[in-house]
Amino acid sequence: MIMENKEKTRILILGHLISDKSLKEVFKIVNFNIGKYLPIWFMKWILALRDFTVMSHFDVLGKTDGYFITIRLTAKQMVKLPKEKVRQKILDAILYGQDKLGCDLVMLGALTAPLTSAGTWLREQPELKLNITNGNTYTVAIAIQAAEKAMELSSLNLSGIKLAIIGSAGVIGEGITRYFNQKGADLILVERSMDRFERLSPQLIGSKYKLTDNIEEIVNADIIITATSHPDAIINSNLLKKNAIVVDVAEPPDVSPEIETTRPDVISIDGGRVKWNNIDLGFNFGAPKGVGFACMTEGLMQALENKREDYIGSVTMEHLNETMEWAKKWGFGPAPFASFDKPIDLERFKKIKQ
Repeated sequence: MIMENKEKTRILILGHLISDKSLKEVFKIVNFNIGKYLPIWFMKWILALRDFTVMSHFDVLGKTDGYFITIRLTAKQMVKLPKEKVRQKILDAILYGQDKLGCDLVMLGALTAPLTSAGTWLREQPELKLNITNGNTYTVAIAIQAAEKAMELSSLNLSGIKLAIIGSAGVIGEGITRYFNQKGADLILVERSMDRFERLSPQLIGSKYKLTDNIEEIVNADIIITATSHPDAIINSNLLKKNAIVVDVAEPPDVSPEIETTRPDVISIDGGRVKWNNIDLGFNFGAPKGVGFACMTEGLMQALENKREDYIGSVTMEHLNETMEWAKKWGFGPAPFASFDKPIDLERFKKIKQ
């Protein structure tokens, strides 16, 4: 049952269409599932007539409730259209959630976070009164836990391997980088241009890291964590060494599905996935049943905690620890390992040798 108690924090989860396949899911909501009969170009034309769709009104463990709003743009459109235009669509959707739906907190999903500078641009908009979380902190926590679990299953020691982090200067990548840098890991840090490291470099300690704008350097890495905001897959089979493990935190994914057939020695883990018990958003948002994204989970936990604060910009270690404590309290944790939404046989990890 949906609650109407305004002493609780009502959450708005904001997303967008990941790909053309997502169009059909929106049409299930707005046009009674006729999307399966329509061509993609026609659905895009129809959806372009409005900026966003309220996909669902959902319950959160009987403690509070929320809404899911989707921007009617695919990932490619989000990054290719003028940033000012996309930002206005994001702002309009959030204001609708705030003013019409009574939401107190917005969680920025997928590309809505990087396109608003991790939420800092939104905070500058005077008409926006609700609190903002970019969901990046618990995403960092889940990515770290996934990488460490993969190393444990493979009997790999952090001190004896090379770890690559793609998108290492982004908000999620920075949090992951700082954690493993402090652990003394031998890091290959990849960005799309060297100037992206200007803010990250002063935060690094020691000398066990290499900064590069050449993604081909990851061929030397035993484990890769990738967290970019690129609309297309950027990692193919030619970029990976034998028996590499990839934790793909990006949404849309950074790893090409062709790896499943061309590189059976490689394990690609769907990153940023959390086991959801008794959470149902009411539609297919891109994760298997019983599984949610870490960013969404952070927003749900903040609403459950009734904590009306902003969590935007960079990830702090204090909030990282806080979200992990929230997860213990509310029964969230890493989802079972999967690759392209299919369960991974854990025996595969035992075949990986350092």
